[in-house]
Amino acid sequence: MISKDNNNSEIKDGWRDDVTEFRNWMTIIPTIPETLFKIASDIPTPALVYDLDAITDTVTALRNDLRQIQNSELCLAVKANRCQSVLRHMAKLGLGADITTIQELDAAMAAGLWPIYSTAPGFSVADLKRLATEGVIPDLCSLSQLRVWCESVNRDKRVGLRLRFPFHEDAKAKNAVTRWSRFGVDPTDSGLHSLIQTHELEVVHLHVHEGETFSEADLHQTLDLLVSCLEIFPKVEVLNLGGGWAYLFHLQKPEAQRVWDLVNKTITRINNQRQQPVRLVIEPGMLLTMMAGYLVAEVKAADDHPSGNRIVVLDTSAWNLMFWAPRPAVAQIPFREGPMFVHDLAGCTCYETDYFCLNEKMARIEVGDRVILNASGAYTSSVARSLHGLPIPKEFVIRDNRLCLVE
Repeated sequence: MISKDNNNSEIKDGWRDDVTEFRNWMTIIPTIPETLFKIASDIPTPALVYDLDAITDTVTALRNDLRQIQNSELCLAVKANRCQSVLRHMAKLGLGADITTIQELDAAMAAGLWPIYSTAPGFSVADLKRLATEGVIPDLCSLSQLRVWCESVNRDKRVGLRLRFPFHEDAKAKNAVTRWSRFGVDPTDSGLHSLIQTHELEVVHLHVHEGETFSEADLHQTLDLLVSCLEIFPKVEVLNLGGGWAYLFHLQKPEAQRVWDLVNKTITRINNQRQQPVRLVIEPGMLLTMMAGYLVAEVKAADDHPSGNRIVVLDTSAWNLMFWAPRPAVAQIPFREGPMFVHDLAGCTCYETDYFCLNEKMARIEVGDRVILNASGAYTSSVARSLHGLPIPKEFVIRDNRLCLVE
């Protein structure tokens, strides 16, 4: 029932090059739940549907990869998905959380996610006081934020730091603006050490996140730098490697295993030299939720186009929903036998390049049909725009083969 065109689509009119590349990562695609096919004709659209069993499967597989690493902890980056039903399910699976705002903190605490880690570039005094009240040690991104913590909060001398390292070579090739992230502090900065000394701070967290990890070589560089930082900050209790694991997990499983082996060797070596072992944290968002989410939409227009493709307009917008997510594969309801046609699936806004996906080979789509778009579980509702005032799709979960509306 699923038809895909595996050929690369031409990127038009300012679409980011990494969208097509990311889509090509998706070689492991969960089977669309049979329940979703059964209700797709009747569910009010547009709708976001999360498959909780698929989330469980991903968490189980990732934990199986990580089990060799002692003192490792798996957290969800809440910025990827704030749906309470999803967060509560993650909490039942024993996950912690990474949050970047007080709103995400509230969502994580309401769901029961714990422990909670936090890093963001612009916490207010009130935000930092709230984090301190809840027992969350922030991994601060800049000297100015550290000063705010010292001068306005400072009830706890224990603090975390997000470190700024150079981007890896593959990331720099895609980032013409800078070879450095805008997030993090330089661990060798004399101003940083002056603040630590003046306020008698104890650095207990070190946090790194440099975008997607593509290879063992990428992480080798990061781990070497982290090990050297432990000599500078000897009281560190937590090493947080952040997110960016979707590529390795979904496409490069042999490379992923080499990465986990490297992490395990590094953490073992570190802990053999310390009285108090460090705890390793990873906090994926896209990896845990992206492939467990589906967008169900109804076709509002379907017309042949001079390009030779058939333009299909859905009742929601890729521009509003899919800025951070890859354009997904599709299934159509009802499924039709017969010749295949090339379709471009577009959103319903007046923005010229509002496309979900290009060059999809499917049976001829007509007005009133439904389509199911996968890879919609991360960075969809959580980063939604509101062009034309279009509403964010209602959210549902599939649990025990039943569809439940998220209140």
